[in-house]
Amino acid sequence: MKRVGYVLAGGQARRLGEDKARAQLARGVTLLEWVSERLSPGVEGWTAVGAEAGAYEDLGVRTIGDRWPGQGPLGGIATAALDRGQGWFFVTSCDAVWARAAWVEQLWEARRAPAVVFEHQGRVEPLFGWYRAELAPELEAAMEGEERSVWRFLEAVGARRIEAPGGWESGQGINDPQALARAREKAQKILRGDR
Repeated sequence: MKRVGYVLAGGQARRLGEDKARAQLARGVTLLEWVSERLSPGVEGWTAVGAEAGAYEDLGVRTIGDRWPGQGPLGGIATAALDRGQGWFFVTSCDAVWARAAWVEQLWEARRAPAVVFEHQGRVEPLFGWYRAELAPELEAAMEGEERSVWRFLEAVGARRIEAPGGWESGQGINDPQALARAREKAQKILRGDR
């Protein structure tokens, strides 16, 4: 079974002030490229879910348009499920730059429900997990309704939540210019081997 992944890259990134997926992290590498490369050992092929189809194909990543643009991450997950059709798919955000391929594998091994995600300090982390494409009808129904909370959706479908691994806190997103500057500094150290 081919393990495919979807990078959610259709957010508005108002606080960051630029297209988050295209923001450069280090040596001309964008956040989208960094995340898909870093997590590639656990996923065989990547697709970005963007505001427009084709938006990131110049970066070497197949890109589909979010069917519910501007409606939050549940719409991106629903778009991915519809694109996948059947089987499992992995979801992450384009700013999960410190996530590790081992974490993708850890969640893969824990698949015993229609979706499996981490939980960190009592909070569900829905933008780093494996989902069954067969959830598409429920996802579409949620998007057509009033309740578009990813957390509530996961609870309703009986998703499995497992405790996030050590180091998870550093896997959080980049939402403003200051966070991007810190991430760039850390990435430069990693590339130099300073860790």
